[in-house]
Amino acid sequence: MSTRSCEALAVVLVVGMVVFVGCGGQFGPTLPSPDAAPTNEAPTNDLEPGPGPGPVNTLCGQVTDENGDPLPDAAVAASDGQSRWTAETDAEGRYCFESVGTGQIAVAVGRAGYGTEYRTTDYAGGSATLDVQMDEPVAANPEDCPVIEVELLEFDEVVGTVRVVATVANTDADTVILFQDGQPSIMSLADLWGEAVSVGGREFEQLAFLHPGTNTFRVFAANAGCTTLSEPVTQEWTPPEGSDFYFRVTLTWDTDTSDIDLHAWTPDDQHMYYGNGTVNAGELDVDDVDGYGPENFTVNSPIRGRYRIAVNSYDLSDADHANCLVRVISGGLASNSVVRTYGPYRFTGDNGNEGYPVTGNTDFWWRPVDIIFDESDGITVAGPDSTALHWDPANPTAVIPAAAVSK
Repeated sequence: MSTRSCEALAVVLVVGMVVFVGCGGQFGPTLPSPDAAPTNEAPTNDLEPGPGPGPVNTLCGQVTDENGDPLPDAAVAASDGQSRWTAETDAEGRYCFESVGTGQIAVAVGRAGYGTEYRTTDYAGGSATLDVQMDEPVAANPEDCPVIEVELLEFDEVVGTVRVVATVANTDADTVILFQDGQPSIMSLADLWGEAVSVGGREFEQLAFLHPGTNTFRVFAANAGCTTLSEPVTQEWTPPEGSDFYFRVTLTWDTDTSDIDLHAWTPDDQHMYYGNGTVNAGELDVDDVDGYGPENFTVNSPIRGRYRIAVNSYDLSDADHANCLVRVISGGLASNSVVRTYGPYRFTGDNGNEGYPVTGNTDFWWRPVDIIFDESDGITVAGPDSTALHWDPANPTAVIPAAAVSK
């Protein structure tokens, strides 16, 4: 189905909208040992929050309420899946982190009277801004820190998947953060009590697609009082002979009724999508029409060149939006290791089969990444080029017109 992603040098979040500008890079498969255990520590900040982004290598922002008014005394925490940084907003609702780690990080903002807000961003260093609006008032907040239990179940050593199951107690929001190899995704918690605040355990499950080597998972949760970063759990995976691949693209999203679709245009001009799942380079595993995904496009045949990835909001059903993530990983057949996550990208409209050619980001289409497979079997991720994506009427056996396909 679909996911959203973007590469960024600077990030601005306003009223739940995410804007990413510029970016690049990739992440290796193995994380070093964590240097921070779960604690209940008071927020700390080496900088005096000021009116602007601050000096070089700072991540600053403003926290506001549902009316846009500043919220002082909010606890802000950031994590890269290994370490945590904490700050507190001043009288104008502003905060600053100095020397926060670069790369993909998660930010949690908690305050008495509100449900915790989570954001993810790709921080490339320098002066960046991340503003957060808190628009989920709650009647009460948990008094104790979040307590997190994580386990890995149903490891499939042939396909390379494992199910991540986590239980989080003492929450005041319907979401938490899952780090996979240091890359954060926002996870929806099962709403067991019909309300956001709960002292009891609330669970999420996520099917994770593994890369060869060590895969590391941690959960990051916060409430108005403190934050917790769980101990890591790991899964080793060595692809069995004959079952490996060059790279895989995985799409997930956060609404359980939405139909988001993963598309790919291959170097030999074939269009992979729900109506044409098997192409020369590889295949789509499933068309998930009810939400969450994952939808996976696995490339196991060596067609070299540029693969153009796009995501379509086919049908939001009863939801008013869907936030999507796209993950690219290399397999054991590739000559290098790539693990990269893009998003979240926010869809706000239904598109169905309309909107071709696909030229960029819209309410209905998202082009997160191009993938280049070179002569040395190496994988490179790149920003989307300016090529307009469409079906080729001269090659009807490879691509199927929208009018001929229904769900």
